[in-house]
Formats: sequence, structure tokens, C-alpha cells
Amino acid sequence: MDPIVADKDLPVDRAIADEEAGVYRHRSGGIKGAANRAMELLVEHGVEERGIQPRPEDERDTLSMWSYFPQFTLWAAMNTNILTFSEGMLGPQFFGLDLKSSVMVIVVFTAVCALAPAWLACNGPRTGMRQMVQARFALGYYPSMFIGLVNCISFVGYLSLTAILGGQCLSLASNSDMTWTVGIVIVAIIALLLSFVGLRALHILSLASFPIVMLLFIVLAGVTGDKLKLATSSAVEAVSGISTSGVLAYGASQIGFTISYTSFASDFTTSLPAHTPRLPLFLCVYAGLAVPIILVQVFAAAAQCAAVAIPAWTAASAVGTPDLLYAMAGAGGAARFAMVLLCLGVVANTAPTIYSCGLSGQVAIPWLVRVPRYFLAVVVTAIYLPVAIVGSTHFYTVLENFLSVLGYYTSLYIPPVILEPILFRNPVSRTTYPLDTWDKPSKLPIGIAWVAGAVVGIPLIAAGMAQTWWTGWIAAAIPGGDGDIGFLLSCSAVTLVWIPVRYLERRRTGR
Repeated sequence: MDPIVADKDLPVDRAIADEEAGVYRHRSGGIKGAANRAMELLVEHGVEERGIQPRPEDERDTLSMWSYFPQFTLWAAMNTNILTFSEGMLGPQFFGLDLKSSVMVIVVFTAVCALAPAWLACNGPRTGMRQMVQARFALGYYPSMFIGLVNCISFVGYLSLTAILGGQCLSLASNSDMTWTVGIVIVAIIALLLSFVGLRALHILSLASFPIVMLLFIVLAGVTGDKLKLATSSAVEAVSGISTSGVLAYGASQIGFTISYTSFASDFTTSLPAHTPRLPLFLCVYAGLAVPIILVQVFAAAAQCAAVAIPAWTAASAVGTPDLLYAMAGAGGAARFAMVLLCLGVVANTAPTIYSCGLSGQVAIPWLVRVPRYFLAVVVTAIYLPVAIVGSTHFYTVLENFLSVLGYYTSLYIPPVILEPILFRNPVSRTTYPLDTWDKPSKLPIGIAWVAGAVVGIPLIAAGMAQTWWTGWIAAAIPGGDGDIGFLLSCSAVTLVWIPVRYLERRRTGR
């Protein structure tokens, strides 16, 4: 977007509205005028200002064979990090699964759950709209505000978890001379700077982060290969196994980890032209999600299983994921260098999440559309940073409960957002998603269908969920007493209710 250029003939204090960008500025002297000039200077030097306003075709990139690669590396870098490794450890560590059953859950649930965000990402070029804006056409203007708010809360949780891990890594890299708190602050500041600049900076970061951190994991797997063989030893098999409740509970955690990307899948694809072919874009995003998640988590599951037979690894694992990786790397100078590289992966996950959290905030609180996107990155950081510092001593319990609960919320959101473009707005285009209605409540769905689905889905979540603080009656009836099927029940019910009610809603209201 071109910056607004001052006009000497304009009277002082005259409001100039850039309707395309949705940012309102005033030409004046003093502090306000200096702030406006500073904002224009930022945009001139490449800082991305556009928020949830649809991106016009003349502001898109030119399509080439290289246009798809940054989409792959962005998602791959987001998932080639220590948070993904932590999720892989949960199967053996918290759900009592052996290596074989942990790998089965990781592969099956990831392969299926990655389909939804990869498909939704392909609608970004066709509409020019961010993911939460597209949700307005399925859920309605006001229900989308609620989903946007819940989305922001979930982002804050994820950002806190990744920042905690990054802080722990930097502490280990400094030989514990640096506290976790200082490390968390450093990671947050670096991620903020990159998110502040915008999407181009995120792509550059991912191009650097993904190959470096993936190579680090490969090298680490190679040098610990003789110890990883202990993952299937008799000592490990004696304390682990496979159970219905364990598989379902770990599956619920996997759902929360992967399918949550549906809430911002197309935020990073609106810069591609509308004629971008769906298949190659889908394959790039899907590979960027599924491949690193499966590889890193399988490695983590093997490491956690082997840790049972290796006392040094057992002690390190009890402290946290960074400590386990530090012990696996030899706990020396090379290990400290590895911790620094792992922080690169943490930033590659945190910076895009900050970016999308600000966009969801503009949907949750519509008047924020007047605020430049880069300023919202500062606000998001100011919110999650204290949460990360306070919660840094309770990481694993928070991670297990948070990811599972996140999966429940997406069961209310995913069916409408996926089915709307398939059943009622097919083919996806600027015609079926018209630009003149994206911010008009009177032209968007009322939200009756989503409310009906939520009314049915929420009780089923409560009945089918299994958490340390609550086990529903359906979950309790599964062998083991804590099989978690809350997401599956709710998602199925919401789908069955939403389709006919949405059909009637469109027929009666024309929206």
C-alpha cells in the first residue's frame, strides 16, 4: 500500500481517511503529526500496515514457480521447533503409550488434521481475505467476533508456551547464567521485531530457520542413534503399552496441536494472485505442516521412551524438554550451541503467531481495524509476555490441558468454515465472497446456523472430554475411564445440525 502523502494545500487537522487500508490519520502538528509521519515512514521502508482489509489484486505478488516455496517453508519452520518436540514427548510421558502406539497416533492424527488448514489456505488467494474474515461468511459477523476472541486467547496460550521453551533454551545456552525470565524476554523481543515488519520478514525468517533447525534434529538423531534403540527395550515396555483411553487422549492433544492452524490458515496466502492453482498450493502447505510435525514428534517419542532406560535423560526429561535435548546433545559446548539454534525455531513459530493474533483481534474488536497492524503486534506481545513469565514453572501441565481444550473449541468452528465454501459459495471467488460485504453485518449471515450447532456441540464436548479437572460421562464409559472423544462427537454433531439450518437460513434471509 502506498503511504499517504501530505498535501500542503490541506488545512491543518483535516482528517484523511485511507479507506483501502482502513487506517485513519490526521494531518496536524505536535505529537499527533509526528506520530503520523512516523507511521508513513515505517510503511515507506517496508513495514506492512494492512490488517484484515481484503487485499486488492493489484497489490498481490506475481505468480511464478517459486511462489509456492515460501508457503512450504513458512509452515515447515513454524513446526520444526522444540514445541513440536514437546508434543511428541507427551504420548509416552503422560499417556503411558509405547513407541509403536505413539507413532501410530502421531502419523494418523497429523495426516488427517493437516488436511483442513491446507485446504483453507487455498482460499486466501481467491478471496484476498484473512481467515477470520472468511469466517464471517459462514458464522456471521457477531459470532465471528466471539470466535476471534477465543482465537486470540488460544494464540496467547501458544505464544506463552513457545516463549517459555525459548527462554529455557537460552538459559541452558548460557550455562544457567541467564534466568528463564530473561530468556523469555529476549525471545519475545526478537519475535516482535520480525512480526512488526510483516509477512516478508516472516518468509525470510522461515527460509533461514527451517533448514537449520531440521538439520539440527537430524544430526541429533544421528549422534544418539545407539541410545534411541533403547526405546523398544524390555525396561521401557514394562512401564508403557497401548490403551484405548491413552490413544484417544493423546489423539485429542494431537488434534489441538495441528488442526488449530485452521484459524489462521489463509492469513499468509492473500498476497498470491487470485488465479493461483489450488493443488500445488495445497500440497506445499500440507507438506509444510505434516512432514515436520510427524518427523520431529516421532523423534521426540523415541527419545522420551529411551529416556526411561537412561538415567541422565530421565532426570533431564523431568525438568523439561530443553533439558532433555541438552542432555542428548552431550551437555557441553556443542549442546549450548544447539540450544541457540533451537531458539531460532522458537522465533519462527512465535513471530507468525503474533502476526495472526493481531488480525484475529481486529475481528474480535472491529474498531481495531483503524489501528495499524504492526502496532497490534506490540499489544499482543505485551499481553502474552507476562503470561509466559508467570507460567514458566508449570509448562507440561499447561501444555497437555491447553492443547486438548483448544481442540474442543475448533470443533465448533471448523465444520461451518469448511462446508460454507463447498456447499454454498462454490466456486470460491470474489463473486461468492464479495468485497462490499466483508464488514457489513446486515449483508452477512445472521449466525443462526452456527448458534444451533454450538448449542448441540457444547454439551457433547462436556460429555466426551477427559481432562484432569473434568471427565464427561461418555468419556468415563470408555475402557480405561478417560477416553477423550469430545472433539469427534462435537464436530460430527455440529456438521449434522449446521448444514440444514444454514440452508434454511440462506433461503429465508438471502445471506
